[in-house]
Amino acid sequence: MGYRELTDKDLSAEEKKVFGRIIDMWAAGDPKDPYAHSTETRLIKHASEDGLVLDRVLKILQDLEAQGLIHRVEEKGETLIKYKVEAAHIVKELQKTSYVYEARDFKPPHH
Repeated sequence: MGYRELTDKDLSAEEKKVFGRIIDMWAAGDPKDPYAHSTETRLIKHASEDGLVLDRVLKILQDLEAQGLIHRVEEKGETLIKYKVEAAHIVKELQKTSYVYEARDFKPPHH
């Protein structure tokens, strides 16, 4: 089976809400510390404001990670949500939608 890039059509509306929030948090980071704002705790707070419950947010994070779009890393007692280069296409797509609020011109750090 060949590799196929995911598109926004491959994500549910809830997944797009959560991933859009993650993109916004990445955009809020400083180039010296791009993941300073992309914590799991902060995402859960924003997602609850969007009407999503904790269990659903954690499941979506797990699914996004399994799809190779993000990875979570424990640093300084906080779980950071980090960018994966495999997500480049879908990040660009979501930036053109209402799921991304602030990060229209976000250029993710490449690893």
